[in-house]
Amino acid sequence: MALNYKVIGNRIQNRRKAKGSTQAQMAEALDVSVGFISQVERGVCKVSLDSLAAIADYLECAPSVLLDNSTLYHSAYYQTDFNSMYELLSPADQRLFFYMLEVYTKNREAYGHADESDNSTPKPDAREE
Repeated sequence: MALNYKVIGNRIQNRRKAKGSTQAQMAEALDVSVGFISQVERGVCKVSLDSLAAIADYLECAPSVLLDNSTLYHSAYYQTDFNSMYELLSPADQRLFFYMLEVYTKNREAYGHADESDNSTPKPDAREE
């Protein structure tokens, strides 16, 4: 099971901000560097179980709250990545993408995805040419 550390980091950052704490305050309380907190929140480093437990304690939540639905192929992973990529598009490109997605969803059967409950990971070259 691969974890999406960006999702975990995002949850840590959101809970820290909701608590009204800065990265510096959190780092001091956990006896780590501000750089470490920054890396964790950006998802650029893997967090040890001990560190995750300490962070969860500081944020006054169970570690499972930070880990829930954070596996690499969970739909929340796709949603987070999708939103990040979509926000980078210009308004004109967002409209174009929306129309393309609209056409695709209306024609799912033609693409071999007629089953609405299919949540499996898309495979490259899955359709016949």
